[in-house]
Amino acid sequence: MKFKRPKMVDLADLIKGGHALPQWLIEWGEKRLGLHTLNVAHEKIDDDWDAGSQENFFRLACQYLNLNYDLSGLDFIPREGPCVIVSNHPHGMSDGIMFGDVVMKVRSDIRIVVNEFLQCVRGMRDYEITVDVYGGEAAKRANMAGMREILRWLKAGHCILVFPSGSAATFSPKDGRIIDDPWQENIAALIRKTGATVVPMFISGHTGLFFQVVSMISRGLRANFLPREIMRDGRMRHTIKLGPPVLPPTFEGKTDAQLSDYLRLRTMLLRYEDAPSDHTSPTSTSPQEPPPIDSGSDTGKLRDEVRNLPADCLCYSSETSPLVVYAATADQIPFLLHEIGVQRERTFRQVGEGTGTPCDLDRWDKSYVHLFMWDRTKECLAGAYRIGRTDEILRSREGVKGIYNSSFFRFSPKLLRRLSAGLEMGRAFITPEYQRQPASLDTLWMGIGRYINKNPQYRYLYGTVSISQEYSVASRSLILSFLREMCMDRELAREVRAFYPPKELGLLSEDARLIPSALPDARALSSMVSELEGGNNGIPVLLKQYLRLGGKMISFGIDKDFGGVLDCLVVVDVHDTPERIRRRYQGSDVLSSPPPSSQA
Repeated sequence: MKFKRPKMVDLADLIKGGHALPQWLIEWGEKRLGLHTLNVAHEKIDDDWDAGSQENFFRLACQYLNLNYDLSGLDFIPREGPCVIVSNHPHGMSDGIMFGDVVMKVRSDIRIVVNEFLQCVRGMRDYEITVDVYGGEAAKRANMAGMREILRWLKAGHCILVFPSGSAATFSPKDGRIIDDPWQENIAALIRKTGATVVPMFISGHTGLFFQVVSMISRGLRANFLPREIMRDGRMRHTIKLGPPVLPPTFEGKTDAQLSDYLRLRTMLLRYEDAPSDHTSPTSTSPQEPPPIDSGSDTGKLRDEVRNLPADCLCYSSETSPLVVYAATADQIPFLLHEIGVQRERTFRQVGEGTGTPCDLDRWDKSYVHLFMWDRTKECLAGAYRIGRTDEILRSREGVKGIYNSSFFRFSPKLLRRLSAGLEMGRAFITPEYQRQPASLDTLWMGIGRYINKNPQYRYLYGTVSISQEYSVASRSLILSFLREMCMDRELAREVRAFYPPKELGLLSEDARLIPSALPDARALSSMVSELEGGNNGIPVLLKQYLRLGGKMISFGIDKDFGGVLDCLVVVDVHDTPERIRRRYQGSDVLSSPPPSSQA
């Protein structure tokens, strides 16, 4: 092709003595390096503008470079006010062009932070702020001018587009895949100073094998091969996702490093949204609706049953609340046990779980203790827990098979010896009518604390916390990885194996490494999950409760027969629970100094 204007990039200008080389050799080199593709596209863009086109550079560049993508989340970009849109950087030049095209659909007051190579792209000059990501100390000093320009632009209420890694993703031997370079903390500092809203954006894909080999040989050479990647990018369809905005209050209490890791994690979580789940709920995949739930037991029979319980079944009551907590065996409460099964199924179905049967009762209910919360004013069931006294179960005819969770996890003899001083806690629920009452869960745990007082031989509480499929794959993967990174008992985890481990859930290693910095505690985790879920849900309340008690995770599994939920097996050593919380649930007379820990 013969160009009417000077080429955007002339290879002869880049090679010492290049103008003395044969023209055919220069043209051959430009085609091999991808420069010819860029030059042709820029020539066509200039032709369109000369013909009176009002289309912006990024849209025309995507058209002539054949950069196609599927887009979601565009409404998350605010139409006015200071805004920073952060993105991963999988490809190189294509990312900047698609990035600009996406944001220009919403607002035109943009500046995109680019490296010095893109200065040759004439059409981008009105939109770019240039930094040098390949230079040394001198480049860092020169970049201060770019940082000041970014600061001025944001303070004026405009929008900045930035790739915080500064350069295209490279292969990581540690992770066995291509990942983003470390994100620069100075971007986080600018965000904090300006109070800008931050919108995370994720672009799918990665550069080709040739580019990665060059990157391993010399990072300084790789910029020369970025145009070559554009030809490759034009042969595929990309996916671009924007996530919910991160507002300034989220920045509070975070260092620049923590904020940078937080924003990177929020960005990378967008890639998990369409991932397949491990198992789907039988009720959600079946063409038939589950059978209707049984009607509840007669109120009069329930009332009489509660009133006739022996006095020692009462675990907790308060003069200021109508809620009381009892513990009883199945043969003491036949009508109430049926009511527990009905309310269990009703409660669990509302969050996408449940057995899909009319009444959620099983063989373990006959031999376990039922700790239930009763409203003595309205004379109705408000919630319940099922408690298995492990030492008695192990001495029974069934042995370890009598432990409910042995259906999902294989326990070692060493772990069973320790848990013989424990209570298996499970099938917990609070009926929908009482879930919005903050005192409900607290009251139920008051009863658990007093039950432990009556049975001081037990020091461990263990059982599973379910993460429903009502949560997105991104949220469930985040919760799972947080618990693995921050809340595991590594010693006990070696003593248990899940029959159905969550093989398809969890974050990639490079994302999981961000968790200790980005999410230092369960409160931060819950806040991020709430943002991912559109403000509807943080982490499950019961999970929060176990973490408050000092609970440690020891395994994870999938319950295929209960809506495909993610089960997190947790152990609480009551003697290690913070004294303030022990006193609350066990009473003011609880020992301030627990006895020495027993060893399995």
